This record gives sequence, C-alpha cells and structure tokens, in this order.
Amino acid sequence: MYKLLIVEDEEKIREGLISSIDWKSHSIELCAQAKNGIDALISFNQNQPDIILTDIRMPKMSGLEFIQQAKDTGLNFEAIVLTGYKDFDYAKHSINLNVFDYILKPAQPAEILTAVLRALEKIKQDRFMDDQLSLLEHYNDKNMYLAKIEKLNNWLSHPKQASNEDRVKIISELQMSINSHNLHVGMIHFPSQSEKSYLDDYDLLKFSVINIATETLSPYYEGKIELFLSQEKLIWIGNNNPSNASIKLESYLTPLVENFQSYLNVEIYIGISNTKESIYELHQSYVEAKQALAEHYYQKDKRAFFYVDLMDTMDKKILDDKNLSELEHTFLSNMFNKQYDAALDNLENWLSYLEKSTFYNKDQVNLKAITLIVEIQKFVYDNKLTRIEWENDLVNWIEQIPTMQTFDDMSSIIKKIFQNVFEILTSERPIHRTVRHSQTIIKERYHEHLTLEIIANEVFVSSAYLSSLFKQELGINFLDYLHQYRISQAKFLLSKDYLIYEVAKEVGYKDERHFSSTFKKWTGMTPTQYQKRAQYSKVDTPKQIL
Repeated sequence: MYKLLIVEDEEKIREGLISSIDWKSHSIELCAQAKNGIDALISFNQNQPDIILTDIRMPKMSGLEFIQQAKDTGLNFEAIVLTGYKDFDYAKHSINLNVFDYILKPAQPAEILTAVLRALEKIKQDRFMDDQLSLLEHYNDKNMYLAKIEKLNNWLSHPKQASNEDRVKIISELQMSINSHNLHVGMIHFPSQSEKSYLDDYDLLKFSVINIATETLSPYYEGKIELFLSQEKLIWIGNNNPSNASIKLESYLTPLVENFQSYLNVEIYIGISNTKESIYELHQSYVEAKQALAEHYYQKDKRAFFYVDLMDTMDKKILDDKNLSELEHTFLSNMFNKQYDAALDNLENWLSYLEKSTFYNKDQVNLKAITLIVEIQKFVYDNKLTRIEWENDLVNWIEQIPTMQTFDDMSSIIKKIFQNVFEILTSERPIHRTVRHSQTIIKERYHEHLTLEIIANEVFVSSAYLSSLFKQELGINFLDYLHQYRISQAKFLLSKDYLIYEVAKEVGYKDERHFSSTFKKWTGMTPTQYQKRAQYSKVDTPKQIL
C-alpha cells in the first residue's frame, strides 16, 4: 500500500476527498488528514506519506509552505496541489518546489484520482530504478546496465511499439547476454519487504536473489540469460539452446527453489512462459509467465508452473460451469431450508470442486466467490439478520476476496462467512451437551495433541457422530474449530511479545511453519505482522469462541 496525506482546511471538501474515492482499491492507504499546514507537517513526519494532496490557501501555514518544509526533511514524496482560480498563476510559478501536478477547484473525483494514480506510477518507476541502482556497485558501466534493464522492462510490459525499433540492433548495442530468437520468460515471486522479519537488510536480499538465480540458471542457458528485479518479482529472459533439448529446465528449478530456501529462508514460486521465436514476442511471454505464476493460488505445495500446462483450461469460463452452479444452488437451498449441516457439506463440496476439478484462473475464482458471498448476504438481509462484517474490523467481507493470494485464503473467508451466518441464525438455540463437553476439553487442553478421535472417545461417541454434531451445532468442522480456538489464544500471546516458536508450542503446534501458515489462513496476516500491529494498538484479551 502507498500512503496518501490529504490536507484541506474546508471540512466538507476534505471529507469529500476521503469518501468519494475508493483509495484502498487502488493500493492507496489514507494514512492521515489535516486542516492546515502545521498539522500536516506533524502528520507528515509521523506517517512519511508517498503522496500529498493539499490545498494552497489555509490558515497558519499555506500548502506551498508545508510542501517546502516537508521537502526540507529530505524524504521523497510527490505533491499534488488543489488551487482556486485566483491562486492558479501563483501556483504555476512555484516550480522550484517540483510539484507533480496542479488541480483547479472545484474538481471531479475522477480528475483527482487520475492525478494521484499518475503520481503513483511515477513513484513506482522511480523506485524501480532506485532498486536497480542499489545493485550496481559491482558493475563498471552503470549507465549501460540501467539502459539495458529499462529497455527489457519496457519490452516485457508493452507490445511491440509503433516506432518499429530494431530490437536485434539494440541487443547488440546494449551488450545484452541474450539472442533475439528462441526466448522464454521466467518469473519468480518472493515475499514482500513487510514479510522479511528474518532478514533486516532488504537490499542485501535483492542482491542475493539475483546472484543465486544467475548462478543456478546460467548453466542451463549457457550464459544466455538476463535477470532483473521488478516490483518484488525476479524476471529472467533466456534462450533455449536446441543442443540442450534433452536437458529439462525442471532439473534446474528444483535446486533453485532449494537454494532460495537454504541460503535466504525464502519460499518462492516460479512461472515459465512458452518459448517464442522472436524478441518481438517478449510481451506475450511475460503475460504467459505471469499467468503461469498465478497457478500457485491453487497449489501452495508446488513451486514451478509452466504455461504450456495451462493451455487446455485457458478458454474455460467459470460462469458457464453447470456442475459448479448446481453445487451452489444446492448449498443455497440447504440454507433456505435451514439444513445447515447439509449446507456446510455442500459448501465444502463446492470448494473442493473448484480446487481439484477446475483450475480456473485466480480472477475467475474470486469473481465466483464474490457472487456466492452476495447470495449469502442477500439471504441474511432477506431474513432481517445482522450485517456480516469482519471480526474486530470494519472492512466488508467482499472487499477481502481480491486480496487473497491462495485458494486456501479464499476458502477460509467463505467458511468464516458461513460460520458467522450460522451463529446469527442459531444464537438462541442451546448447544448439544456433547458438543459443549467437547468445547470444554478443547478449552482446557488445546495445547496438547488433540484429534477428533481422541475427543470422541472422551465424550463416549463415535468420531463420525461427533463430526456431524459439530456441523449441526456450530456450523464448522471440528478441525477448523480447533484451529480457530488455538489461533485466538495465539493472538493473546503474540500481543505479549512471546517469540513465534514459543507461541506455536504453547498453543499446540509442534512445527512453527505449520503454525504460521495456519495463523495466516485464519487471520490474513503472518504471526510477525500481527505482532507488529499489536505493538501499536491496544490489545484486548482473546475472544473466546466457546
């Protein structure tokens, strides 16, 4: 998320700037607002925004004075000025402040958003070049290197330009290591900087990423490979040598994954495009590599994905899938008829069918998930029930779906929504005593090794019967209930600054990695991210789900 600071002395205009644009959907966080330059300067120092949107005429300190003092701090940001007609000439002459844009009031939200997005694009481009510069100390000709990376990035991001540039000639002039034919694109996704709790020096990580990938992959391409970083992805362009046709790339990708894990403790996912005959098809290769990489949405245990394996499913449309629609119809019918245990079974069938039988792309699956949530919400509203919201959060359920990075993340949201609805529908119904007894065991011994079979034996019923009772009484599977209870306790311990491995052990997970993945599945963040957030907010005692 990029941070935006809004500075405007007129409250109605300020509130309009905040509410009339969905900033979050554009990866922009409204980090602060201020009604004058002095307050804005305080907020600026505290939040260090990437973009400032400010009025000129304000009490105590004008917008231009504020920008000047903000620039004096040495921090980098882009400023957009809102100005009335009388101030416009004055604003235009303030070029020494290097203001990104001026917008004449009154302005439409679309005009403001367009200016902010253009500023955001400039920030991304500047940071991209800064990232490359930070890796150049070992290069003799930095300008040549930058020109090469900028050109390759442009070829990947855009189809062939109308200028009909001679790419073969440019490859030679910029001393690129690749030839102009038989190329494909590889793409590696690695965690964002916010997730690098185990490595303080992020610049060192980026340098190491390129080194490891170069040393591991160069033998396959016989040195005919170019690598560079772009927006937290490592991209490479390589020539497939016909003489190496018998040597499969997979045999190099496995040690690549192992090297990232061994040397950097980083888990990576890889997408590989089909091979193209010409350098002029580089953009299509980039698109294919990106689509292949997106397949890790389904298969979190698989590391490398080839576009060629997806070609049979690329034209399938999820909204035309009759089997999926039938499962959805059955689930909703169960809800309407108050057959909640059957509804949970059919919801799991719906999710299982999506995960194991279809392999639609991420956007299609998220779209289908949103349509199902809308139907569930419609059911809730039609029955005059409580509005569905995130637990301890103001963000609507639907807004979370596009941010999900794996199928498991999306699946968890759907299950939590159903559980939330179930709790509303059955809030006044007494819980079966066998389930209550099971809940007590979990509450008292959640840190121990517990299974459905162990608890079923202790409450004197079969495991199949206890499993069915959990669905009927709580609208949730036994294992999901156990995980959620453990995570609720883990949140409390994390807020008390326990180490991650200590928390994992305390709440019943022997393996720290399993704990971390489970925690992220049910909270949307890693234990480290949660712990950092808890340091800046008041932490309540854990919410009991019994």
